[in-house]
Order: sequence, then structure tokens, then C-alpha cells
Amino acid sequence: MADFVHLHVHSAYSFRESLLRIEDLVEAAALYEMPAIALTDTNGMYGAVSFYRQAKARGVEPVIGCQLQIDLRTQGVEEPVARARSEWRRELETVVLLARGLAGYRALTRLVTCARANGPVPFIRVDELAMHATDLICLIGGGESRLLAQYAAGDEQAAQRSLQTLLGACPAGQVYIDVQDHQKMVERQGLPGLLRAARLWDVPLVATNDARYRFPEDAKLHRAYAALDRPDAEDMWPTDRFALVGADEMSRRFANLPEALQNTVAIADECKLHLPLYQVQMPRYQTKDGRPSEIVLREAARVGATSRYGDVTGEIERRLQYELDVICNMGYADYFLVVADFIRYAHQRGISTGPGRGSAAGSLVAYALRITDVDPMANQLLFERFLNPERVSLPDIDTDFEYERRGEVISYVVDKYGRDRVAQIGTFGTLAARAALRDAGRMLGADPQLVDQLSKLVPGQPGVTLSAVRAQVPSFERIIEGAEAALRLYDAAVRLEGLPHHTSIHAAGVVIAPGPLVDWVPLDPGGDGAPVTQYAMDDIEALGLVKMDFLGLRTLTLVDACIRSIRERTGEMVDWRQIPTDDPATYDMLTRAETNGVFQLESPGMRRVLKQLRPTTLDDIVAVISLNRPGPMENIPAFCDAKHGRVAVSYPHPDLKPILQDTYGVIVYQEQIMQIASLMAGFSLGQADLLRRAVSKKKRDILDEERSRFVDGCLRNGYDAATAHDVYDLIVRFADYGFNRSHAAAYAVLAYRTAYLRAHHLPEFLAALMTMAMGAPDKIRTYEQDARRHRIAVLPPSVVHSERGYAVNAEGAIRTGLLAIRNVGEAAVEHILSLRRERPFSSLVDFLQRIQSRLVNRKALDSLLLAGAFDEFFPDAAAPSAKQQMFEEAWKRAEEARQFAGLTLEFGFPADDPPLRPSTSDEGTKILYIRYAGNKGGSTLRRVQAALSGFPGATPVALYDATARRTRLLGERWCVEVTPELVTLLEEVVGIGNVRVREAPKKSR
Repeated sequence: MADFVHLHVHSAYSFRESLLRIEDLVEAAALYEMPAIALTDTNGMYGAVSFYRQAKARGVEPVIGCQLQIDLRTQGVEEPVARARSEWRRELETVVLLARGLAGYRALTRLVTCARANGPVPFIRVDELAMHATDLICLIGGGESRLLAQYAAGDEQAAQRSLQTLLGACPAGQVYIDVQDHQKMVERQGLPGLLRAARLWDVPLVATNDARYRFPEDAKLHRAYAALDRPDAEDMWPTDRFALVGADEMSRRFANLPEALQNTVAIADECKLHLPLYQVQMPRYQTKDGRPSEIVLREAARVGATSRYGDVTGEIERRLQYELDVICNMGYADYFLVVADFIRYAHQRGISTGPGRGSAAGSLVAYALRITDVDPMANQLLFERFLNPERVSLPDIDTDFEYERRGEVISYVVDKYGRDRVAQIGTFGTLAARAALRDAGRMLGADPQLVDQLSKLVPGQPGVTLSAVRAQVPSFERIIEGAEAALRLYDAAVRLEGLPHHTSIHAAGVVIAPGPLVDWVPLDPGGDGAPVTQYAMDDIEALGLVKMDFLGLRTLTLVDACIRSIRERTGEMVDWRQIPTDDPATYDMLTRAETNGVFQLESPGMRRVLKQLRPTTLDDIVAVISLNRPGPMENIPAFCDAKHGRVAVSYPHPDLKPILQDTYGVIVYQEQIMQIASLMAGFSLGQADLLRRAVSKKKRDILDEERSRFVDGCLRNGYDAATAHDVYDLIVRFADYGFNRSHAAAYAVLAYRTAYLRAHHLPEFLAALMTMAMGAPDKIRTYEQDARRHRIAVLPPSVVHSERGYAVNAEGAIRTGLLAIRNVGEAAVEHILSLRRERPFSSLVDFLQRIQSRLVNRKALDSLLLAGAFDEFFPDAAAPSAKQQMFEEAWKRAEEARQFAGLTLEFGFPADDPPLRPSTSDEGTKILYIRYAGNKGGSTLRRVQAALSGFPGATPVALYDATARRTRLLGERWCVEVTPELVTLLEEVVGIGNVRVREAPKKSR
């Protein structure tokens, strides 16, 4: 047993600062026979639960900690807003905090959450440390600390102030001076001061090694990797002594400080932790009248079932009662009420939700509560595939929301249950094969052509590894074997591959806790009004926290846009949840495989199956979705032949006909396996689900054990052994790729509904598809070809007629949207549409004069011209060159008009006229009034004066501001006869829209 424990270890979750994987450090601790090992990542606990689980599995005690920065000032804390991060870092003290038991773990999660909330350089205040220090061990003076640097610089007074502040924040006996020996200059110079302080203040010592990689020979690679983000990497880790060394090496380094080594074991013993894993932390649904959630759920489910079915009797009553009993007895009533509540909110807000996904579609209670929209009774879906007491597991209801409004539902949940109890689930970006090659190339300064050559040979599919590429791509292997530089690059990339690189947010996962989340998990700031967990999905579930998937489904956005377009163009109100499921036109279209945009059915493989199967019922669509996958695909010909009567349907045993007749004797669904085991072997459906899960693992001992149970059950039910073995062999064959019928049925409903919209409202459907595909030219071309095949015109964009996206006009043609034009962004389009709403554009000059160039710049205008968006303003036969010339002329006129935008000409008497001097005209005489501000319009004023001088009797009268300290010219009046010729002349001089005629007053002024 080693007499040393590593208490200062950074894993790869100290992003870009370490090469250590969690499994590496646990493996090292076990190899060195250390009783425990710590994880102390920088400013985060991202790997803590994974580390805890792996260490426990290897018989090593996990010590959970974190390296944090602390602002030691008790007041006047300055946020690092305008300063460089490196400068701010130098003003912070660095400590390592270790959790003393479960209370310490919770203190640590709170402190880390506080630190992450403080911006790009996470830190906590010393008073925050003091609030939680009772449950923590604090290691001070390590290699990155200011305290060590102050002693190294000989600044004893500053060092003593720092030390006193830290000792004052933590209880006596829980602060240790951290002594390290990495052969760094700051350590050699600062260690004597630390040792003097330890004796003076009676602070115990602890020896640590700031471990960043597994072996000393990894030092160079580590520095190069860290330098990708930190220019100071060479100074921070200059030697090869930051490896995860054994107790013998540490004993050699600290032979003169044996107590510092012994203290590591004592600290580890004090920091033993037991995390209560897999104990469900169910969120509580707040009922309005305080009634138990079980009672509320039962009442809501019965009301919902009556709404769905009318009288709830017979089989429906029995199924509902059974499901409610299972849900309530397992303690999941709150879960169903929480999900039903935010689904109800979405419906009330007009946010579309999907019909369901996953095994939850098999629940009658979920259907009654309108969580799902697929009738499990009519579709023969099994509740036990979703939830059963014999396989105790959390329910998992995934919900689809209209993609663009998913965030509104998350915000509602945050508001209802509290921002401290709801978070989005974090995830980690890792270095995939190509990224690892490119990073390794940057680190090694490799030839960019070599890096590019190797990267291009890595297939693009997810999950591919460099070792697999080397084994399977001969040209990749030849390059590596043919050049030493290529081999070095490959070896370095393999070391980096799979390392966590950055944090991200899970696409769907949201966690809701019964209390403050920081009791279980540290949090990062996030969007959508919710923070983000530092733990990924598996670790969240290990902690017993309940996650729910809020999935954004673009198909729902498509459906909403299509239905809205139908309503606006025709006035027809389409309720897509009430679409008939036996529509011949829809099935005819599917048989022709015209499925562009149809959910789940538009891939080439799906189209082939549709043509072979020629669906006529919703069940056929369920089968198509289930069969077109590796494994089941081999049964497609037999399935289709049986459906169309080309071959006779056969069954493994006549008793299985009721289970397999809808799939023509072929096992397609997991639920069928469960039903077969229940019928023949007498298993409960819960036991049958366990059988299905067990045999899918294909482990020999499990297969033999389950075969014995199945055959024994069949024999008890009167079946012969040969039949039992044959059917079991079928189960084994199909269990690993049989599809979840509940999931397929829910998807089939969505597929059918989108197919119905396409079959009956093709212009609107294609317009919505094109709008969603803007920015993907290949898809746009495909959809345009689809439209033209069906004789639907696709019109070019137009500033007179186009909307943001593609839209259907009154004649049924699709008009291209303005956002589809390159170089024309959101702000430009919104500006154009807002101007058009004020009044239509009467000419190209009018358009160009009214737009603001900062919103619609010349590049955008050129793109609009090239796309044909101005064609209404040109003669029909105009050539492109002629259009360009006319545009330039209009642009010039508009530019001139914009220069004179401060000038206004009016015939009549504006109500706000200052007094005139002298008096000008008799009652009823029209007056031309020219108003301008500052220097604007001066040249045009002169042009107007010249034009008026040719009209007989035109008399100018100067208009002055008599209230100003110095008299200034405001404008002029002209007594002149108003004629159409005069108005036309002035419009040409000033610009259309700037000349107005007002009624003259009855009385002269």
C-alpha cells in the first residue's frame, strides 16, 4: 500500500491544460496501489461523477476537488470587464479545494457555480469561500499561487497578508501549505518562505504534484497542446515533472519532508465521499389545491380518456387502471403531471407538438393526457415496453416541439419550477479524428500539405477513429509508414483523439430537480433563461436527476408554415390532427414515392420500399419505417410479396397468427417478441421485456440461461421442445434489430400527416419546404424541379410582391422570397417589407430613394437586380445590360433626391408658418412655400427659383425667423398661379413626393 496519494491532478476536463483521461488517472492509481486519488480540474467539475464511478469500480477512493481562483479583497471587487484575462489572473489567488464528504461535495458545486457565473475568468470572493470552508480542505501555495510568487519575489509583507486572509477564511486544521517540486524557478525561490510561514503559523504541509500527463515523456506533447490556447505554456510547465508519478518518486523528491507525504493519506481519508447514485430525485408538481399528485393524475387521466374515447369501459378501463397503478406505485405521478403541464402550455400558446416518439407512445395515460397523439389501443402498443415494475427504470418521455419555438417551452418550465431547479444538460465537444490531426499538425509545426493530405483520407462519418482509418484505408497507412514526419503526426493525433475540447449544450436534454440543482451538480451560465449542467447526460442520470428531452423538430415548423399559408391564401382551416387516415390520394402519392419533404420517407431507400410495398394503410407506413434499416431490410421482399399475395403467409406456429398477421408472418417489432414470449412461455409482459433486452446483448451465458427459461415455460404451456427452440431462435435473431413499434407508430402518424398536406396542398407545402431550405441551393433546385413537374410556377423574387420566404400567390404560383437572395440579409429584407407596408413602391427611383443604405447596401442592391427583384420596373423585353443601365440612372436620380431630403415645397399655408413680412397676398391666392433646414436643399432652392422666374406674376417674399437672436432665412414664399405644368416642373426639379398642395385659408394673413 502506497504512503502517498495524489491530491492535485488535472484531467483533460481542464480543457487544453492536460492530456490525462479519467480512465488513465484511475488506472494509474490502481497500478500504484494508492488507496485514493483526487481530481482537481481548473475552474470546473466536469469529470467529477465519471471519475467517482470509475474510481469506485476499481476499488480506489475518489477525492473530488477543484482548482479555483479567489479574489482575496473583502470589498471593492472589480469585475474583469475591460482588462486582459492574463492581467486579471495575476491578481487572483489560486487554491485547491477538496470536498470533505457529501457536504463538502455540495459546498464545492456551489462555489464552482459561483465562479463560473463571474465571466470569462472564473473566480470566487474570499467571503464566499469562508461561507463553505467548514466542509472543505484548502491547499494553498501551489505552483500557480500568488502566495508562492510573493515569497519568491521577497515580498514578505504581501505574502503574510495573503496568508492571513486565507487562514482567516478557513477553519484551523483544514488549511495545508501545498509544497511542490517541478524544478521551476518560482518553487526554488519561494519554497523557503512557504516553509518559514508553515512553522510560524503552525500550518501543516502537504506534498503534491501538479499532474497533467501520464508519463514524463509526454511533457513535450503536453506543452505543445496547451500552447494552442495558452501562450505561457512553456513558462507554466517547463519540465517533465508534471507526470502522474508513483509514491517512490514523490518520496525521493520530498525525502526531507516526510510529514508532507503522510498528510496526503490523512487528507484522502478525511475526504472520503459517498454519492447516492441512482436514487431518483423526482421533481414535484405543484397542484393548485395541495392534493396528492397521484389523485390529481388519476382524475386528469380519466377526464382525458373520456375526451378521447367517450365512455371509458371494458378493455380501455382495465388498461387505464393498470397503467395508473403502475405509475403511481413506482412514484412517477409527478413526472407525468410535469410533462402534461408543459405540453398543455405549448398547445395553449399555439406551439405545435409532435404525436410522440419512443416507447412513451405505448402509454394510454400519456395519450389521455395529450402528451402523445397516437392511440395505443388502436395501434396495439404495449405499455410494458415503456414502463414496467419488473424493469425498474425512470420513464423517458421525449417531446417534439416546433423548432423555432422550443425555447418558449423551456422558458415556461424555468419560470414555473425556478431557475435554480431547471437546467439544460451539458455535453462536450471532443477531438474527432480529423480535428485531432489538424491540432497535432499545429502543435508539431507539421507541413500543412501533409496534414491536409491525411485529413482528406479520413471518412466523414461520425465515430470514425484514426486507428480504424489506418487499418482500413491503404493509402493512409502508406503515407504514415513512408515518412517519419507523418508517423509523428499520426502518433500525436492518436494521443489527442477523443479528448474533451469544449463544453456545449445538449440538443434536447433538460433536467428538473425537486430542489436547488447545485445540491447535485455544478452549473455554467446558459441561454434560454436556464443554466447548463457541467455533467453530461450519463452522469446526470447516475445522480438520479430526471431529464426530459425537449426536441426541436423542423417538420413541425414546416407543417405550421404550410397550414398558415393555406389559411392566408384560401381561408381553409386545416386541423392536421383530424386528418383522415384512409385518404386514397395520400396513399397513391406515397406509392409513386413522391415524398420530397415527407417526414422520414424522403430518402432513396425509403422511396424504394414505398414503391415495392405500395402502402394502403397507416400500418404499412409503420412497417416501412421499421423495415428500412440494416438487418430488417432482408425481409422487405418477403414482406411485400406476402402483402400483395404473391406468396402465402406462413407462421412459426399457428398460435402466433394474431401477433404476426399484420406483418405477414415476419417479426418486425420488439413488441411482437414480447407478445410471443407472453403467449408461448407464459411470461408477463414485464418479464418478456426483460427477455428481449437480455437476448439482444448476444452474450452466450445469457442466451443459454434465457433459452432454458423460455423453453421451460413453453413446455408448461403445452408446446413441444422443438417448437420452443425454433421460436427462441427466431427471437434471438430478431431481438437485436426488431424496431420499437411505439416509436415507429408515432413517426408514421407524423409521416402520414405531412404526406397528406403534400398530396392536397402541394404549392403551400413546397413553398414551406423551400423557405426552410434557403441557404441550401441543391435542395432548392430539387424542390423547384418538383414544383415544375407538377406544373406549379416558381416566380423570381420581387421587391413589389415577395415576402421573406417563399410564398404562394393567389394564382397558386410560388414566389421566391427575398431572403433567398445572396447578400440580402434579415435586416435588409425587414426594412424593405416595412417600407412596402407603409405604401407600395411606385417606381425604381421611389424604391431607391426610400431605402436606407446602411440597411440595404449597394452589394445587396446588385444582388436584387441580378435576381430579377426589380423586373416589374423594367420593360418586359429589356436585356440585362439595359436593366443595368436603367438601374444606374435610377440610382443617380435617387442619390440626388436624397441630397435634397431636407427640402419641402407646399402650395397653401402650412399651419405652423411664422409671421410673414411683409404681408403678401389677397384672400384665396395660392402661395408656394419652400421650406428647408440648414444647408440641405440649397442647390435645389436655386433651381426652383430659376424655374419660377419664368412664370408671370411670380413674386418672391422672403420668410424670416423673427424670434431668433440673429435673423435667419427660413425659406421663401412665391405668389404664383398653380397649374399642372408648374407641379410637374417642380416634381422633376425636387423629386417625386416632395411637392404638396394644401387648401389656402379663407382669410388672407
